[in-house]
Amino acid sequence: MSKPIFKINGVDYTRWISWDGLEGSKNDLDADGSGRNVLDGFMYRHRIGTKNKYGVPFIRLPAVVLAALETDLYSSGDYVQISTLEARVNRETTKTYYFSTINEGVQRYIDDDTVYDGVTLEVTER
Repeated sequence: MSKPIFKINGVDYTRWISWDGLEGSKNDLDADGSGRNVLDGFMYRHRIGTKNKYGVPFIRLPAVVLAALETDLYSSGDYVQISTLEARVNRETTKTYYFSTINEGVQRYIDDDTVYDGVTLEVTER
């Protein structure tokens, strides 16, 4: 039986994911010339690829975990290797992604520690 997973460059962040809100989608890429013909109304489409995209919400993160997450995201240039449970094949797959937004959420000081609430990340397959 497969279980959800979320690793960045081999570092497992699965336990820090808010599974109530993890949003995965598949986005098709169409070739030039795809679109609706204005004369006959038919849609002409040529799909050249499908890419995964995830909106990743995290539970409350200790400062040290957020620092490690950001270090892992920026450690290898513009792209990262992310392992997830691929819905189509129901197994762990690793693909190359880029991230466009990391929302660091709200800093709080609780029980003598700095924590972050509301951290989210958006990643799109290369």
